[in-house]
Amino acid sequence: MKVSRRGFLQGSAATAAGLVIGFHVPETRAAGGPPKPAAPQPNAFLRIGPDDSVTVMIAHSEMGQGIWTGLAMLIAEELECDWSKVRSEHAPAAPAYAHAFFGIQMTGGSSSTWSEFDRYRQVARGPRTC
Repeated sequence: MKVSRRGFLQGSAATAAGLVIGFHVPETRAAGGPPKPAAPQPNAFLRIGPDDSVTVMIAHSEMGQGIWTGLAMLIAEELECDWSKVRSEHAPAAPAYAHAFFGIQMTGGSSSTWSEFDRYRQVARGPRTC
């Protein structure tokens, strides 16, 4: 029996039953735009060792956007330090690492770099010891 693609789709649509599940995720920000982020806690994001090594605590998971490198490079550039002394670590679950736009600790929507750019720059503005 030969079934065309069109015939298969028409037959499937006529006989198929579907299940749709919906849910609502309440927004944590005001409808007028993102909340004004609190001043970042430098000690939560940046560790400078006695050997001038720099450890950057990354608040988001790496999911192919290169944020573990990009945010660490941003810190290294702002601190004007040697890139070979910079490393990244995943931040623990804590309120200090909440997403700057969504207000919860999460990764998604290719938002890690644009949402964290200013916060990580502010963290690195103070100490320039490298």
